Amino acid sequence: MDDQIFDTAFRTEFEAKDLFFSAIQQFGSIDIKAKQSAYLTWSETHNIPFHTFTSDAIDGVTVPNPSLVVQEKIGVDGVSESTAMLMAKSTSLLVEKQKIILENEERFTFAVALDSSVERKAQIAIIGAGPGDEELITVKGKQYLEEADCVLYAGSLIPEEMTNWCKKGAVVRNSASMTLEEQVALMQEHYIKGNAIVRLQCGDPSIYGAIQEQMTIFDELGMDYFIVPGISSFSAAAAALKSEFTIPEVVQSIILTRGEGKTPLPATEKLVEMAKHKATMCLFLSVGIAKKVQNQLLEHYDPSTPVAVMYRLTWKDEEIYQGTLENLAQIVKDSKKTRTVLIIVGEAIGARKNRSQLYNPEWKHIFRTNKKFVLSE
Repeated sequence: MDDQIFDTAFRTEFEAKDLFFSAIQQFGSIDIKAKQSAYLTWSETHNIPFHTFTSDAIDGVTVPNPSLVVQEKIGVDGVSESTAMLMAKSTSLLVEKQKIILENEERFTFAVALDSSVERKAQIAIIGAGPGDEELITVKGKQYLEEADCVLYAGSLIPEEMTNWCKKGAVVRNSASMTLEEQVALMQEHYIKGNAIVRLQCGDPSIYGAIQEQMTIFDELGMDYFIVPGISSFSAAAAALKSEFTIPEVVQSIILTRGEGKTPLPATEKLVEMAKHKATMCLFLSVGIAKKVQNQLLEHYDPSTPVAVMYRLTWKDEEIYQGTLENLAQIVKDSKKTRTVLIIVGEAIGARKNRSQLYNPEWKHIFRTNKKFVLSE
């Protein structure tokens, strides 16, 4: 085979497949072609390694286009597709076997596989969008959102500004009107194509995000996924109230829970039982049963315990109502808010008196030994 004719023909046919010739990393064939002059010259000219494989190694690869002729001649189903997949360590072929006839009637075949180290693989990112303010999504979450091919977002709980970050051509769907099965079907359609998928949830998806049922199906279907945490509304509540929810010698625990509505609570998590701890309590999904919540909490909390009724935290239309536990139901009624409300209960709200031991001058630890330091110019 003429070296120059092969070089020119191979490059022409390769680039005709809309591939960059400069992207070739490895070149290979069966070991009986190890001394093929055209291949050796091509490898040396372009400084690309030339690999050869035994017939046993090649025969261990299942190819999409097996050849009876090749099987009869050298005992394998095909060379070009097999060697491409062996070098790439992947079964993903960008170009299946191509038969090329040169001007001097000599022939060769080639196939192209994508290196497994750079192969694009389908992924599902379950991302926490944060409490509402679009600037409170994590840097990582925004990055995945901008790169996604398919985005399902949780309706009005997600600021519209975030969907504007999606790239041109991305499929962006509001999941509010979709069943779980419809959502999974859409994600599976894109997953099969190797696309990047984002399931955008409000707050932190691991807290009342209803993601367990999604992950169960992903596991059953063998679909890879991961979670990108987000800022929960209870963290946003502490910031809005300018409060630390864990106060030294007053309260050192935070309870994230909800009142018992149509969905029952586990026996050990009844609100009356949780109230015994008098911890800072963050109540999700409970605004519609505020009176019931108030009565249950009053069995253990003092009536004068501070409360905050917080509507659409960090959104432009955020509203915050404060008072005491004995008036919780009335506060909710007066607010006229029936959804997207977080209720905070506890002495930590607005507390300012107690001091932590962490920065007490009498307390020593590994980074502070109570030695006197003098700064000199």
